[in-house]
Amino acid sequence: MLGNADIARKLNEIRTLMELAGEPFYKFMAYERAATAVENAAPVSQLIASGELQKLPGIGKSIAATIAELCDAGSCSLLSDLYARFPPTIFELLSVSGIGTKTAAILFEQYGIGSVEDLEAAIEAGNLAGAPRMGPKTLDNIRRGILAYRGRTHRTPLAAARVIAEETIDYLRTRVPLDRISLAGSLRRAETTVGDIDIVCTSVDAPSVIQTFVAWDRARAVLADGPTKGTIWLDDGLQIDLRVLPDELYGNLLQHFTGSREHNIQLREDAVRKGLRVSENGILELETGRTIICRTEPEVYEVLGMEYIPPELRSGSGELEAARARTLPQLIELSDVRGDFHMHSTWSDGRNELEEMIAAAASRGYEYHSMSDHSQSRGWIGLSPDDLLSQRPIIAQLSKKHSITTLCSSEVDIRADGSLDYDDETLAQLDIVVGSVHSAMRQSRDEMTRRLIRACENPYLNIIGHPTGRMIEISPGYEFDYDAVFAAAARTGTALEIDGQGKRLDLPAALARRAKDFGVVFTVDSDAHDVKGLEGVALAIGQARRAWLTRKEILNTWPLEEVRAFVQRKREVR
Repeated sequence: MLGNADIARKLNEIRTLMELAGEPFYKFMAYERAATAVENAAPVSQLIASGELQKLPGIGKSIAATIAELCDAGSCSLLSDLYARFPPTIFELLSVSGIGTKTAAILFEQYGIGSVEDLEAAIEAGNLAGAPRMGPKTLDNIRRGILAYRGRTHRTPLAAARVIAEETIDYLRTRVPLDRISLAGSLRRAETTVGDIDIVCTSVDAPSVIQTFVAWDRARAVLADGPTKGTIWLDDGLQIDLRVLPDELYGNLLQHFTGSREHNIQLREDAVRKGLRVSENGILELETGRTIICRTEPEVYEVLGMEYIPPELRSGSGELEAARARTLPQLIELSDVRGDFHMHSTWSDGRNELEEMIAAAASRGYEYHSMSDHSQSRGWIGLSPDDLLSQRPIIAQLSKKHSITTLCSSEVDIRADGSLDYDDETLAQLDIVVGSVHSAMRQSRDEMTRRLIRACENPYLNIIGHPTGRMIEISPGYEFDYDAVFAAAARTGTALEIDGQGKRLDLPAALARRAKDFGVVFTVDSDAHDVKGLEGVALAIGQARRAWLTRKEILNTWPLEEVRAFVQRKREVR
């Protein structure tokens, strides 16, 4: 049974397809009006049961029957008949800037173009040259519209997007006069993937900044080129938006374009109740007409009666209420991290030697870290108990040489039955143990739950590595009863890792926030397989901040003696 939002969406599909089919204006507009009525109504199922559906504005007997059919079956005969005439991909065309309903109908009926892929191929083949309403300028605009469409539908992993964004900022800083410049949008909020890159800056010469930006040799195409806004498309399929305003508006600008959409909607609604209107151009007092401009983001939130909300929390999930009550947590910072518990060397599947990894950890100013090469079940990349034993004196020597405490560890496989990949005698020789699932990942939800709980109950397991096994845009990972495992982790004193490897970022922020309620301790680790990979801790911090985590909840922000005590407490309850 469909809810109101889905019914309204399908009514709008009917409206669009009827217009494409050439139906009279009054007929297809009736479905648009019905969609609006349904969106703002009580649950349709209740209206049908009470016989009140036709009391909604614009809904007569015929449309009411269509709505009832949609509600009950999820589709209707009218929509099925229309889809028999047009492919579902026709809506792609209508999402391309410059393609209206009439143009889409011509493209489909006269040229057989029913998708963006068809359209792109036809333009490149020259099949639309000379077509009605398709002059060179129009075709060029459509090409740009296709790029923009692909930018909206393509997602780029956070780690890759950050690299490109930093290159963009470096390019601008060295070529044009800037006051301040910052990332914005989903990248600044540390979302795991981004649809595009948003950058905001202030300058006394906005046109020069925009012209320099769109002239970058990395740009495959320029999608927008205005006095304060530029948009480019890169060869690797990523769109970058740049906005430039005077420096006195920097706070308003940065807050507005950081988002998220849900956060900003709630913020605007809250402002309206106070007689204010919020935008990137300032905060307008509706009664007096005075505009309040803010040089910093904290000023924006202060004007609205809130404490500053960090970007990672701006998801529309309770942060405004906490900010009004001034009860937001003091989130973990990268500078709080004292060490990194998860990294690999060439002893297993790492790409840098043991000494290179230890030296790199020391150069980051860490108080401690651990080398956690893979355990024996990982085949040629795994260490036997003898290998692990022979690694210990080498680690001790290198640790002393580079003036850092290097803990002896291992990323030990959690076997299918929940046991660990080394016997207790071997595990007891390790300073700290990271346990991860790398095999039998298709177990049922109940089997995986039992497996992880048994692992938590092992007195030698201190951290569950990348707890869901997800690989961003590749695999969602394995299923288990999250609450049961979180409760077991808290009960047994087992930390859950937030893995900063770009393709993992696991435990996901939403689950980490849930686990926090159980009193779980976390770690933020790099899972580095080379020296550069150590930077992944910053990505892990971003996810921890999105989960509302504080320093006291992160094991590797604690002094070394407290880390050792955490390990020892669990071993003593055997």
